Amino acid sequence: MARAARTIPGCRRWLSLGRIRRVSSCRASLLLFLVGVVAMNLVLVLATTLAVLALVFFALSRRVRTRIGIPAGEIFYQDLGGQPFQAEVLRSFLWGISGKPDCLIRTAEGVVPLEFKRSKKAPARGEIYPNHRIQNLAYCALVEDQMRVRVPYGLVIYAGQQVRRVEYTDASRTWLAQVIDEVRKARMLPIVMRNHHISGRCSGCGLRPHCDQSLI
Repeated sequence: MARAARTIPGCRRWLSLGRIRRVSSCRASLLLFLVGVVAMNLVLVLATTLAVLALVFFALSRRVRTRIGIPAGEIFYQDLGGQPFQAEVLRSFLWGISGKPDCLIRTAEGVVPLEFKRSKKAPARGEIYPNHRIQNLAYCALVEDQMRVRVPYGLVIYAGQQVRRVEYTDASRTWLAQVIDEVRKARMLPIVMRNHHISGRCSGCGLRPHCDQSLI
């Protein structure tokens, strides 16, 4: 205890007849010292626990991604609510289109665009709704043109973790160019007829307030 009294800052001591008379300030300093040691130990334990939990969550995340078919890689772009990434609008003067994909993953094969859909029921037999295929291919083209990177394919993920792969090939590029050209020509027409009978598509259409063929 005498040794502790000599080393603790703020502790005053007097030597008298071979005995150390400790005053109240020494006891307060000793108490603060012990509290500090305990607090440091608690911080170390908490930091270690958080590190272990982070590793566990990371392993679980990788396991889920592998199970549902999302490739391993760096997520460097997200346009999802509450995410820490800044999503910028991608523009392509070559294609004449722009947009923001939900997520981009940098993999060993190249950059893969992901698009999350709220559709409760995905198409059967691994198919993809045509409008979702067009949208995902457009993001593939945007990423390839603006970022100057290889885009091997894109992914459409429906509710229930059902993943659909959209191959980005020369044939799909040609088809996308034809679709974009048809859209441009349709915009020049005075009247464009609705080509479906799905009320859900009308509910999410940005042109519905000006459309006289809306189903809702």
